[in-house]
Amino acid sequence: MIAVVGATGNTGRAVVKELTQLGQAPVCIVRDLKKAHEVLGPDANIAVAELTDRLALAQAFKGVTTVFVVTGHNPDMVTQQNNVLDVALEAGVQYLVRVSGSRFFVRPDSPSVIGRGHYAIEERLRASGMKWVILRPGFFMQNTFAQAPLIRNDSKMVLPFPADLPFSFIDVRDTGAVGARVLLDPAPHIGKIYEFTGAKTNFAEFTDVFSDVLGRKITYVAVPFEQAEQVMKARGMPEWLIDHQRTARQIAMDGGLSSEATETISGIVGRAPITTRQFVEDHEAVFA
Repeated sequence: MIAVVGATGNTGRAVVKELTQLGQAPVCIVRDLKKAHEVLGPDANIAVAELTDRLALAQAFKGVTTVFVVTGHNPDMVTQQNNVLDVALEAGVQYLVRVSGSRFFVRPDSPSVIGRGHYAIEERLRASGMKWVILRPGFFMQNTFAQAPLIRNDSKMVLPFPADLPFSFIDVRDTGAVGARVLLDPAPHIGKIYEFTGAKTNFAEFTDVFSDVLGRKITYVAVPFEQAEQVMKARGMPEWLIDHQRTARQIAMDGGLSSEATETISGIVGRAPITTRQFVEDHEAVFA
């Protein structure tokens, strides 16, 4: 049996949907039962457990052989994911598949608490005796959802990246497709770290795709990070998350999000990655 920790988030939801389409009924481990029913449907196999509640996690892991773990960015992620690992080991889980960040980001000296957290989690995982697989997807296309109000109302995207800076975006559905197939047959993947992306492009070209699909000119506006930082602070974003955004931008500026790596998707899923055009067409209602 497969369990998905973080099943209501964008990535976890994509994994659950892919597993369901492949004939599986994974245990969806969530914190909010109402939200779970809303996003996963009334027939989802749901177990409610806070990631700090070891008893609830132990109950959820009964009969589970393989666990998929993805948690939202937060300063408590190390405690949360180590709890999952500890309980999984105690419950006899054989395999753990987790979503991580870029290798340029996951470092013991990362300026971001999230980068340091990923590093600490992975060091613990490697030493635990658990059979593991680590997924490192690229920069999610779904991050543009935050730009949806600007695209709808002002016909523009405003981000702290140069328009021509190379990016290899990834659709979260591709992460779900890779993750689901690894979960179905984890043995060939044990001890592997998969870095994968879609085709290389940039925000200027991505914005052109928005223009073509929406039928009106969408303008890309590149702003200094300091300007974006002021907006984040005005919205009440915590300092640790601003540090994370600053770190991610610097990695991108240094070319860390530019490399194209489509082989994992074609090799494991058996198709090409989802394109930026397909992404915008599929989510046109969000941006129109």
